[in-house]
Amino acid sequence: MNRFLFVERIAVAEKKSRRNRPSPRNRLLDSATRLFTTEGIRVIGIDRILREADVAKASLYSLFGSKDALVIAYLENLDEQYRAEWNERTANAKDPQEKIMAFYDMAIEQEPAKEFRGSHFLNAAGEYPRPETESEHGIVAACLEHRRWMHSTMTALLNEKNGYPSDAQASQLLIFLDGGLAGARLERGVTPLKTARNLAQEMLSAPPADYSI
Repeated sequence: MNRFLFVERIAVAEKKSRRNRPSPRNRLLDSATRLFTTEGIRVIGIDRILREADVAKASLYSLFGSKDALVIAYLENLDEQYRAEWNERTANAKDPQEKIMAFYDMAIEQEPAKEFRGSHFLNAAGEYPRPETESEHGIVAACLEHRRWMHSTMTALLNEKNGYPSDAQASQLLIFLDGGLAGARLERGVTPLKTARNLAQEMLSAPPADYSI
């Protein structure tokens, strides 16, 4: 083959590869997600993320401003993915109880693939027990926002099912899920999550309280 044509073909292939490559922002988020979910947040330095993402440091600061801002974006992205998966799973469900149980079913299905690392939101908040800077408060706030969405979603479904305000019951259901995730992480198995699901099922199947007396 003509040397010129060979070099030209390589150049065209490289151009196509660059064109099909994810954007620097997506590469940073993908690398951060992979590292934060498997190894933790504080232990991972900026240089490790940049190396994995093959992105210049200037790009990270122009896109996110700081590592903490990247952590917040990572958590917000996880939250969006979680909500989308739950919405897709429950799209055809008519019964509020079925929609609530979907939270437990998702955890039971996901945890083995995650190597029983538990809730990424609880894990992230646990790394900032006493946030000091504004950005650290932002990280904890992103974790709390995910929990608020779960609680408000469960509360709305319980209100529909029970016919009366049920935010306290939603809090109990979340505690069941928290305990199931913690137990699954310790035992490296889904049995605690199945127990949590059974407890939730029993609570939801119990006769409604009679306030007529």
